[in-house]
Amino acid sequence: MAKIKNIEIFFLEYPFPKKLNYKYSAGLVENMIVPVIKVTDNEGDYGLGEVTHGQFTHKPIIGLVDHFNALLKGTDIENINQAWENMYGSSVFWNREGVGIGVMGGINIAMYDLLGKKLQQPVYKLLGGVTKEKIRIYASNGLFESSKELIKDAKKAFKLGFRVYKMRVVNPDTVINIVANFKKEFKNKMDLIVDAVQGSAANPWTTKVSINLATELEKYNILFFEEPCRVENLEGYKEIKKSTKLNIAGAESIPTARAFKPYLDSSAFDVLQFDIATSGFTEGRRIADLAYIHNKPIAIHSWGSAISIMAGIHFALTIPNAAFTEYCFMDHPINIYLFQNKKLSINNGYVKKPMCFGLGVKFDKNLMKKFPYKEKINTMISTSNNEIKLTI
Repeated sequence: MAKIKNIEIFFLEYPFPKKLNYKYSAGLVENMIVPVIKVTDNEGDYGLGEVTHGQFTHKPIIGLVDHFNALLKGTDIENINQAWENMYGSSVFWNREGVGIGVMGGINIAMYDLLGKKLQQPVYKLLGGVTKEKIRIYASNGLFESSKELIKDAKKAFKLGFRVYKMRVVNPDTVINIVANFKKEFKNKMDLIVDAVQGSAANPWTTKVSINLATELEKYNILFFEEPCRVENLEGYKEIKKSTKLNIAGAESIPTARAFKPYLDSSAFDVLQFDIATSGFTEGRRIADLAYIHNKPIAIHSWGSAISIMAGIHFALTIPNAAFTEYCFMDHPINIYLFQNKKLSINNGYVKKPMCFGLGVKFDKNLMKKFPYKEKINTMISTSNNEIKLTI
């Protein structure tokens, strides 16, 4: 079997037009940044992965890719579990959580994509085969201050076949009005998820704000209330969950099964989310199995490009407790060039198992010219010293 020859990282960027004005409770979303991992073997074939952390930082990702590239050169491409353990074992002193795991996850996904292409098999078959023929997928955006803009975007998603839409809270004082207008517009035709986006907010609300907001949201029958407090705030999660009938979901930035364990032992979540382009397939399976033991459904987080969208689909199809996977619905053209078939077919809220080799994604270096990346401080998480929100 072929061996790993090289592991590279390519950063792609699409600056959003100012008219889109994407924003949420913890910052601004001014650009789509796609950090693509490319694993090439000694026969010239390649596989693709993605690193969610690369949306927030640049140089550390490059250094970590170089580190793991030197470690894995010459590894048989089918020894994916061995590669994961070698990466983790070599970095365990400084990499039990955080950005290093994210880079490992991107490499892990790329290795599966490469092996699937070599064997002419879809990744879900390499993961043990499907447990279902199709998986629910939701359109994820809602970065709008007004009902009009949000409903316009949700209508676009509905036309494309989505039946669940996820919105972000911009301001807790105004979100109830937006939710009420969404429900009035779509009635029972489209379900809604509300993401507070407090999990990684630099200056999060108090727990009481989320409790009050959850109480107000109960009457609107949303599917789940996502990340209502900072990830570290385990007691806050427990307090919020105890106070509401809503399903509480979290937490996309937790990268390993070990890190999720105290949350599951404490029953802090009703729905567990992990980010596929952070944990990858190997650690993702451990997280999903742990959730299964605790009788918790999985909603796979995928706030990225076609690569992580397809990774989420392949993985979700193989997991018995996967309820949803995510489609980042921000308006950008990068996916057209990454999807093998240019777009994904959604039918009545579901995507069927893909007929492809590997993940069903492709890459060429012309993308670097089309979507050049300029290193910058990302505004997605604002660090301004705003007053802490105490009430809604």
